[in-house]
Amino acid sequence: MAIKFAFSDECGHYAQFRTEKQNRVHPFYIRSLFLMDGDEYKKLCQDFAVLKQDYQLPEKEIKWAHIWTLRTHHQKGTKPNEKDDCYFLKDIDYHRIIDFVENALLLLQNLKFCKTVFTITNNQSNAKFSEKDLFKMHITSLLQRVQFEVQINSEDLAVIFFDPLGENKSKILREIYFDIQGNGDFIQNYTHIKDSLNLEFSHHSIGIQLADFLSGVMAGTLKGYERSIQIFNNAVRPTLRNYQNKILGAGICEVPTNSTQRQKMREHFKKHCP
Repeated sequence: MAIKFAFSDECGHYAQFRTEKQNRVHPFYIRSLFLMDGDEYKKLCQDFAVLKQDYQLPEKEIKWAHIWTLRTHHQKGTKPNEKDDCYFLKDIDYHRIIDFVENALLLLQNLKFCKTVFTITNNQSNAKFSEKDLFKMHITSLLQRVQFEVQINSEDLAVIFFDPLGENKSKILREIYFDIQGNGDFIQNYTHIKDSLNLEFSHHSIGIQLADFLSGVMAGTLKGYERSIQIFNNAVRPTLRNYQNKILGAGICEVPTNSTQRQKMREHFKKHCP
């Protein structure tokens, strides 16, 4: 039996009732996930640590959001202050950090097995689901695709790791996960996924940190940012899950399922990520 690890993180924000300003600030809610063989995780962490040293970056966790805070300060000709989460990066050119992120995601291509998956909600759509219901749709889509991948080998099992979202939301995540596992859906039984969701802090987990980079790159790609598109095509696209060479519905899933939103994504990715 082989154990596989799946790491997932989110980017953006969703609310059942949204203002135009909220939609401009957070046009998408995204969940990323990558699936790998558990026995390669130790080496992945070692390679990540070496890469960070090569870029002369602090050992402290670097988040995708830090880059854009640094970029904003750079454009204003200022530096982060002590109240900013990225203050420890104040003397580092954000371009170097972006390059580090790209090379960190390239590490996933060195793995014997790796599949990446994204679930995406466009906040400009008419989706008015409760936050809990939307989370359930995202998690269901991710678990379905993990099950499809892991069940190829009858004895394999996947362990899922999420970044905590605060006490209340983390409780909701666990309840959703347990409900999906217990009641199932058209898959009926998630026989190749461990029955309990693992929540682990990102600063303790290289896997969660890489999932954060994945979701951030996808957010930038959807917004049409050139550098994000470059990273996606170079470092993410090769590991993106596909079905019969199609990525939509396999590695990139609109949530909820919507033919109009899927067509918009098809056109976007055809233009930027052929």
